[in-house]
Amino acid sequence: MPSSLISFLQGAGINCERADLFAIGLPTGQTLFLTSGGWDITVPFGTAGWTGNENPSIGFQTTTFSSSLYGRWSRGAITSEAGFKMNSNTMTLTCVSKSGENYPGLQMGILNAALNGLFDAAQVDVWTAYMPQGGYGNVSYGLEKKFTGTITKLNEIGRVSAIFDCADPLYLLGPSTKIPTRLVSSTCPWGFADSNCDVPGGAAAFTYNFTLKTGSSQWVLIPVTNFVGVSAAAGYFQQGVVTCLTGNNSGLSQSIKISAAGALTMMVPWLLPVQAGDTFKVIAGCDKSLSTCISKFNNSIHNGSAPYTPVPTTAL
Repeated sequence: MPSSLISFLQGAGINCERADLFAIGLPTGQTLFLTSGGWDITVPFGTAGWTGNENPSIGFQTTTFSSSLYGRWSRGAITSEAGFKMNSNTMTLTCVSKSGENYPGLQMGILNAALNGLFDAAQVDVWTAYMPQGGYGNVSYGLEKKFTGTITKLNEIGRVSAIFDCADPLYLLGPSTKIPTRLVSSTCPWGFADSNCDVPGGAAAFTYNFTLKTGSSQWVLIPVTNFVGVSAAAGYFQQGVVTCLTGNNSGLSQSIKISAAGALTMMVPWLLPVQAGDTFKVIAGCDKSLSTCISKFNNSIHNGSAPYTPVPTTAL
């Protein structure tokens, strides 16, 4: 908490106005900036000289937190426990939404998006703004950082509201965490093209853009131009990921079940209809085996598998 805010609260701030501010990082890469207050609040993050900028590294520019654009949002109490157990801080987050308030970038309502998992694992940052009486929107004294964590579960959903459970990063070390966190396995534990995999050329060398052809569906994507070279081989994109760049599903991604005959069959259908002219990008699939790592990606040096590990049912 900045010293200017502490001084304010010790003095005139005893009768101040307050509102919570939320930054919710969505799986599509977009961020919702919301407030529980009655009107929008603009915060000069990153502005030189702002007394409340106690943490310039957060990366926000001057930002407006909306009071109603994506529904009305509020939080519950933040619970914490001091002890020897590694329990996470928890919080509930409630959205009350009306018809016409769509998930950003998609023709889908906020509550429908919540039901379809589009808030799952979203990062949540919470601040509280304390403002002088009669000076709503005046955040010159700074903000109090309340919470940083992720949405862990959709707890409850109804016709007009949704309630999410949130937890701070200690949630990842909770009772559900397996110890040891990494088990010896015959398959590689790395994500394809991540920093551990470090495949030659990086993700860009195995990523292809394409435009959708007439005849495609939410289950099967058919490119206007056929893939060429190694990418045309059957199975090349199997277990890969395809991301929608433009169209109804912009920002969403799906796993590929079958890659054959110039078409990509999805593991599950796209949430919204696709149409000719939509653009996508797709990355090659990896089945995590050492043989694929050698023959397909020439990357055995970074393979993390233990291919000669006995299967769990083998008695020694």
